Amino acid sequence: MKKRTSKRFGRLSLLQGAAGMSLLALASRSSAAPVPSQEARPNIIFIYADDLGWGDLAVNGNTNIFTPNLDRLASEGMNFYQFTVNNPVCSPSRVALLTGNFPSRFGVHQHFASPAENQKRGMPDWLDPDAVTLPKILKQAGYATAHYGKWHLSLAGAGKEAPEYPAYGYDDAAVYAWAGPNTRDVFTGTSVESKKGQPHEREPSAYLTVAAVENTLTFIEAHKHEPFFINLWIHETHTYIAARPEDRIPYKDVPEPEQTYYSAVTRADTQIGSVLRKLDELGLKDNTIVVFSSDNGPEVPNETPAAMTYYSRGSAGGLKGQKRSLYSGGVNTPFLIRWPGKIPAGKIDKTTMISAVDMLPTLAAAAGVKQLPAGYQSDGENMLPAMFGKPMDRSKPLFWKWNGDHSGNNWPAYAMRDGRWVFLINEDRSRIELYDVITDRDQKNNLFAQEPERTKVMQAAVERWIETLPKTVPVRLTAGGQAQSAPAPSPVVEKVQKIPVSTAQGPAAVRTNLFKKLDADHDGSVSFAEFLGARQDDAAASLRQRYDSFDTDKDGTLTEQEFVSAGKK
Repeated sequence: MKKRTSKRFGRLSLLQGAAGMSLLALASRSSAAPVPSQEARPNIIFIYADDLGWGDLAVNGNTNIFTPNLDRLASEGMNFYQFTVNNPVCSPSRVALLTGNFPSRFGVHQHFASPAENQKRGMPDWLDPDAVTLPKILKQAGYATAHYGKWHLSLAGAGKEAPEYPAYGYDDAAVYAWAGPNTRDVFTGTSVESKKGQPHEREPSAYLTVAAVENTLTFIEAHKHEPFFINLWIHETHTYIAARPEDRIPYKDVPEPEQTYYSAVTRADTQIGSVLRKLDELGLKDNTIVVFSSDNGPEVPNETPAAMTYYSRGSAGGLKGQKRSLYSGGVNTPFLIRWPGKIPAGKIDKTTMISAVDMLPTLAAAAGVKQLPAGYQSDGENMLPAMFGKPMDRSKPLFWKWNGDHSGNNWPAYAMRDGRWVFLINEDRSRIELYDVITDRDQKNNLFAQEPERTKVMQAAVERWIETLPKTVPVRLTAGGQAQSAPAPSPVVEKVQKIPVSTAQGPAAVRTNLFKKLDADHDGSVSFAEFLGARQDDAAASLRQRYDSFDTDKDGTLTEQEFVSAGKK
């Protein structure tokens, strides 16, 4: 579609300018509010979006989506182009952020699902409550701590077994997505409580962030005279993506499905603006660190209007890959950070290697924590000098493990970054790619053949790292109270086992076997990416038509029954 015109953004800029003037007036009226000393420990608010791509922000080059409050955050702080999360899907990405360690150290390789699915994946049913976490460290240092919005650090329907939020270091929490049974729902007690529901439902999904932000504003007001830490994990732009009439006003001339996606992003931006204004009103802006990022790259859209991901129209900003991929498009997400007077305003850093596992040691250092808990070793490091605008080389490499779907751009099973170099390798070690992501951020020039020694060294480092990962899941971390084995690392010589299909089998049995073969991540359904597999792009259109004809309930995935039944037609 065509780029958005500057005329429309001119009108919106005028509106934003007027809003800015009113905010200045409001700030001047509230000048009597107590202003913390610059020597005081800073408040910290970490805003984590969901499935938002690097290219979805205006400050990262998007000319279609209106994000004035994130623009403001960038203009008053720093924008790190090379920031990466530590897994290309939700739960493990959030585990890394919270603990300062690679999620595979806790056996968390994919999102927390049902006990049966977690057992198949060799995963626990929740994050180990004994883990060192950033809120635990800050609480011990005298901070008031809270978590609002998405949780997903435990299994779906965990019931009474899932740990409650105090086990992870929080004083308060109001969440959605499967916390313990006594944790307050994000809608409870808010002005939008009547919209209460699940994130996969149309109407509630448009109000989840509104509710989370209301809780955040209440907590800020209650703790304005003491240091506080808030994880604000917003819904946008995970499915279901919905937009209210008022959200659509700037995009009346934009066709679907982009209209709904753009509207949802701008709604989230508006809610973030509410948090920034509250800090202004209370005189807390100068002593509050505000961070904005996203848990992974954008979701792959489905062209069927009834599909859950039809409105998923996020942009990786030209980066290769998307959610579930270890290419940059899956793990290189937006990262903005503001701390007035400490972090340079309006600075863009295009080269510093920084990651989610760095947040625990970095923010703990910013809070004045002199020593991390005894025995704790972070996979991250204190990156405060870089955030203060000073040149800094990260000394530790980064590692990734992905054991989900390996079709298309999701083929890498492991990855490593060391300085400017990113190394990718598949399960059976038959495919390797190497990129210099400083000069080739879009990963178009594979240097594997030109850099044999570097490739050899990085592959050896990956293999050594794999050996450090846990091999079993403790009973205490499973809802069923059963020990289970983590998936064994793939040996160098491993090949994919083909499922034999006997000529004596009937058509239904043949299709059942074929379904199991296509179901690469063994989740009981076949996505279009799994259906497409390694087939060429020029066949994708016809295969999509065939796939959609099998999908009788039009939910964007194929069940075994749908797939087998299609063979009878």
